[in-house]
Amino acid sequence: MSSENSSPNQLEAARREIDAIDDQLLDLVTQRFAVTQKVRQAKQGDVTSSPLPLRPAREAQMLRRLLARANGSALPREFLVRLWRGILSQSSLNQSPITLHVSRHLNGNLGHRLRLRDHFGPMQVEEYRDEAQALMQINAQPGDICIVETERPWAEGFVAGAGGAARVIASLPILEAETKIPQLLVLGQAPAAASGDDETLLITKGKLPRDFSPEPLWQAKSGSLRLSALPGFLAEHESPLVGLARGNAALGLRLAGHYSRAIAI
Repeated sequence: MSSENSSPNQLEAARREIDAIDDQLLDLVTQRFAVTQKVRQAKQGDVTSSPLPLRPAREAQMLRRLLARANGSALPREFLVRLWRGILSQSSLNQSPITLHVSRHLNGNLGHRLRLRDHFGPMQVEEYRDEAQALMQINAQPGDICIVETERPWAEGFVAGAGGAARVIASLPILEAETKIPQLLVLGQAPAAASGDDETLLITKGKLPRDFSPEPLWQAKSGSLRLSALPGFLAEHESPLVGLARGNAALGLRLAGHYSRAIAI
């Protein structure tokens, strides 16, 4: 067979192979979404289950495992994260509708809007005057989430109880950025769970003692209050946080929540 004839035949064979793989991918994705329906049914029978279907710690574990498995392959890590974020977001929506509540300031930032779209896919976004008003929505609607800019004045509303039982459950971006300080924080009423590589976020009226251990990974201001991120999944009724609160009452320490650390690119 001449090279002129073999080249079109090889191309057609490759295209048929791609079509077959696409069919398999579609079948697998369909199968995966069918399993998420089983998860939904199991949650409906659990009276202790949270109305918010998001499980950020579980999602972080899944992404780390898949990225580790793909290590050394030609697939870009950013592509894999975008692909699975689309699957995870739609899986969550299949369990229950979720609305993202944000401030007008956040929604006016194009970069933040794109970041929310990439991470949460087609979830509806609603805008409010400020962070406190956005937080109030997840107190009234515990199946939704609120997104705040880390260094905006959201902490005061949080301490005042605007978000009810909501806590910080995730941060964005989820891939390691140039700065240690996450740009956005996700608040919701998902159960607190460790992912295996986490940060604990504290809110205080002043700086932590210089000799406090563990040393904060980063610190920032949110209005008149301070944020400090500590390594690990720390409980407020255990050491070292219980000692910090008892020995430094003037700090007015509040545990804001826990979230998975950004994944190294």
